[in-house]
This record gives sequence, C-alpha cells and structure tokens, in this order.
Amino acid sequence: MINLHNGDVMAIAAKRAGIPGEHLAFRETLVVGPIPPEEKWIEVRARFLSGRYGEELLRASNSVFQQQQALTAAASQDEIVLWFEHDLFCLVNLLYLLQRFERASIIWSPEPLAELEEPALKGLFDLRTPVTPAMRDAARAAWKVYSSSDPRTLNRLIANDQRDFPFLRDGLALHASRFPSTRNGLGSVENRLLSLIAGGATEFGTLFAAFDVNPPRFGFGDSEVLAALRDLAKRDVPLITMTEAEGSPPKAILALTPEGENVMNGSVNDLKINPPDGWLGGVHLTPENLVRWDEQQKRLV
Repeated sequence: MINLHNGDVMAIAAKRAGIPGEHLAFRETLVVGPIPPEEKWIEVRARFLSGRYGEELLRASNSVFQQQQALTAAASQDEIVLWFEHDLFCLVNLLYLLQRFERASIIWSPEPLAELEEPALKGLFDLRTPVTPAMRDAARAAWKVYSSSDPRTLNRLIANDQRDFPFLRDGLALHASRFPSTRNGLGSVENRLLSLIAGGATEFGTLFAAFDVNPPRFGFGDSEVLAALRDLAKRDVPLITMTEAEGSPPKAILALTPEGENVMNGSVNDLKINPPDGWLGGVHLTPENLVRWDEQQKRLV
C-alpha cells in the first residue's frame, strides 16, 4: 500500500499517526505553469518551476524526474490511497493523479488534513473509499479541459454539478476566474491581492492570512502568493511596490502604485498596459490568444 499526500507536512503527520503503508508527498504545483505532453513533462515543468521559485534547474529537473519515477512505481502497489483537500491547488493535482492510476482509494476532505489529530486521521483512513467510475470519468473530463489550449468547455462543467465529485464544480469555477476579467484585465487572484493591499494588508503576513478565506479556496502556500505578488511588482507597468526582507516566515511590505489603483477600480485595463504572457493550465495567454472571464455571467468568453 502507498499513500499519496498533498504535501510533506501531511505525509509526516500520517506516518506519525501510524497509517499503514508507504507515504509519499506529491510536491508538484500543477495549479500554475504549463501542462506539457507527457514526453516533455520533465523538461518543461522543471524549467518553469526553476524560473518561478528560483531553484537551480538541475535540482528542479531531478526533483520532477524522481517524482514521476515514484508515481510509476506506485502503480504496482496493491492499494493507492490519495489524500487531498477541497481547494483548487489540491484539485488540480488530484485530477492529474487520477489519470495516472487505473485504481485508487480516496480521502477527499473538506477540512485541512494536516490540522487533524491522529484519531481523526485514522478514522478517515478507515473510511477511505474506492474511486468510483463516475468520479474517474468526471476527473478525466475535467483534466482534459484543464490541460487543453481552449478552456471554454469549462463553462459546461461549471454549469453542471457533479454529485460524485464534491468541490469539482467550485474548483473549476475558481480556476476559470483566474483568467483576465472583462472588467479590468486581471484574474481573481490578482484582483484579490490588490483589494487586500488597498484595504490595509500592506504586510505580507497579514495579507497571506486574509487571502484564502470567505469563501475562496485556492489552497496556495506562501511561496505561490509571493510569486503572484512579485509578478504584480515586476510587470512592465508595476501595479504594486514590494520590499522584501529575508526571513522565515516570509516578510514583505506592499503598496499599490497609482496604476494599480486605476486597474483595481476598472478605469484602466491591465491588458492594455501589461500584455499577457503566462500559463493557466494548457492555455498560453498572449495578446493574440486571450480568453477572458466574465465576472457577471460567471463564464469564459
């Protein structure tokens, strides 16, 4: 038996709780960056992760390679147990893993797993359920759309709830909302960050604590939120200023620029001053390839 977890903290917690089997943390961040074909997976993902998080390219390549090798080996286990939570970060990773394994059991939790006490973790393990054919079919359809260069099929998935796959609809809607809005050219993540800074969250710790509550469930760690802030600060026309200081937890002082205020209130469209060049799933957003999120109709256009 092997347990695949949504991070090292959870893998350690499950092992300490005496959950049987091997414990492997799935360390990918498929919620950001390109989704390449399998034959280019290691090269493309390693290059992206190295550039985004400042990791040495060889180390990133080795990490992605070892992760893929571990998944290949896991397929031969008698039972594969997937431990993930109801947030977008976990959802995307889970969709990918459900493509890798023909059979698996699942613990799909609405609560943060690493915060649970040992008896609760053991209880969840005892209640694990096999992935149903309906859930697997829904996952394959969702992954196909997520990794596609044309994401407009998301509209259909967002419009129809999946009883066999809780949070799938909400998670895909969160993903779709990350595309540039028709209102000001920013996705929901960037708009939320600007709004928090405008509301007084000018220190990173305060902003991070408020970023993913009531109701968003992006599931981003501090590294991903920092990367999004750096992007806002380093655009051709910066929308924020950001002064970082070394330390753990991360520290940074943040402020809106005049251009950031104009974009936030919709008087300026960010796409006009900062031509897009980034990835959301299988979509490479460029000025020639724009998919927009209509905040009013809740659909991609």
